[in-house]
Amino acid sequence: MRKIDPQRSSGLIVKGKKIQIKHKDILGLILMFLGTFFFASKSIFIKLAYEEGANPEATLFFRQLIAAPLFILILWLYRPRYPKNTNKKDIVRASLCGLFGFFLSPLLDFLGLNSVSAIVERMLIVTYPIFVIIISSIIQKKMISYGNLITIVVIYFGIFMTIGGGDFSLLQANLKGSFLILLSSFVYAIYFIMSGNLVHKLGSVKLNAYGMITASFFMFLYLAYKKIAGYSLHLFGFSNTVYVMFILIAVISTVLSFVLITEGIKKIGAERAAIISMLGPILTILLGRLFLKEHLTVTQWCGCLIIFLAITSLELYNIRIKKNKNLINSKEG
Repeated sequence: MRKIDPQRSSGLIVKGKKIQIKHKDILGLILMFLGTFFFASKSIFIKLAYEEGANPEATLFFRQLIAAPLFILILWLYRPRYPKNTNKKDIVRASLCGLFGFFLSPLLDFLGLNSVSAIVERMLIVTYPIFVIIISSIIQKKMISYGNLITIVVIYFGIFMTIGGGDFSLLQANLKGSFLILLSSFVYAIYFIMSGNLVHKLGSVKLNAYGMITASFFMFLYLAYKKIAGYSLHLFGFSNTVYVMFILIAVISTVLSFVLITEGIKKIGAERAAIISMLGPILTILLGRLFLKEHLTVTQWCGCLIIFLAITSLELYNIRIKKNKNLINSKEG
């Protein structure tokens, strides 16, 4: 009897040729899509919590409170895959990454979401690659390429249209929240650059676990400062619906999305995973329309489209460049 290869599915006939599809590829695509979908739902859950009376500080506080122990558990489960000893300098660097990527960036994002729609937030937060380009050019003391410069200008024009364009009243209403979210995107770009080599040394699980622990520590310091300074803090006494949203934000949109995306990348590779992750803004738009009944003006929709197309073209270009470099390195090796 002929043995069936467990790594292959039934053949697919395309233009007379039989193409074998690996089961692990299908599973990887499903995991990556689900992870992207769950992450895209984050701003929806946050807005629903705000509608029920939650505030940004309480929402982020409970996200850290619930997610940090879960990341520690995941780190323990994944421990056989990573070296037991971790360099102290790497731990310090991971902690700094946590400060920028898991505390400051989300805090600014959550504060900004209090005054803009989930759709606008998502379109602004995905602009972090342009900040990566700008910061990297400053660090490396290199001029930004002509193509990247045009992309940056196009994206900024898209941002202007997304937050209101020529409608002064709409622009004024979105200005504060949009500024905070763009600042969040800038801070995330710093985290992205800092974590570049570190994620390869520690692994994404360790980096996220250390980062979330550090973020929780800084969250407590931030809340303590606000309390001592006399600012009003409302962290408890919400409805059951709000606490359900807090759990969904932490478990579904933070921890589960990370695990699914991590496993998806392992099965299909970073390049294909990056392409699937580009569906995130589209999914947020659909969810925002469905659950929040969000409406944008024609100008705002045009701005969203400009940002999406510009960022997508930039990411696809980077993927192609990376693929060509890997091909050259493999030939030289």
